[in-house]
Amino acid sequence: MEENENKKNARAFYLTLAVIMAVVVLLIISTTIARRNLPGTDTGIDTNSGLTDDTQTGINGDNTDTLPQFSMPVNGEIGIDFSDSIPVFSQTMNDYRTHEGIDIMANLGTEVVAVADGVVTNVWNDPFMGTCVSIEHTGNAISVYKNLDPEVKDGIIIGASVKSGDVIGAVGESAMNELAEEPHLHYELKINGKCVDPKEHLKAPSDQAPENNTENNQ
Repeated sequence: MEENENKKNARAFYLTLAVIMAVVVLLIISTTIARRNLPGTDTGIDTNSGLTDDTQTGINGDNTDTLPQFSMPVNGEIGIDFSDSIPVFSQTMNDYRTHEGIDIMANLGTEVVAVADGVVTNVWNDPFMGTCVSIEHTGNAISVYKNLDPEVKDGIIIGASVKSGDVIGAVGESAMNELAEEPHLHYELKINGKCVDPKEHLKAPSDQAPENNTENNQ
């Protein structure tokens, strides 16, 4: 009888211990979920530390100033326009797809410059769009330069400050997705995290004015 009583007591002890452990685990899980949902509890850990995404931001902090005046990143004519809703034909991929930037035609090796003052937020190699650089500007704007020559300009690294017109690289042919096109810079502009038509914000190159005046004088 005493042995059976001891077994019952042991079962009760272990059952109580299991219940207590379950309650503790539930409390830990509940506390963790509650802390994640509270504002201002960001741990500061960047889950995109692999630097493979051109949308990585934050170097300039709360970047809510007005937009700067954007200049052309390279002199040349636009070969393919921005189209984020209507698919356009891709010669390389032989299909129709959206085009979240503009392709500015230029010879291989033509210098590519920063469109405005800013800070380099990323330099990476995309398997489809080749060598890429992104620069953060005021007004929550990010300019993205793709299909660059693999050798970017010395000093163009994450965190580097650039001025409008500073050389960041050169036109290349590194974008596998656009290899069938003539040499060009694929340029994107993002404002508040959304791709916009760069043509609505870019200032025409200064060397276009004399050409227009010449035509008018003929």
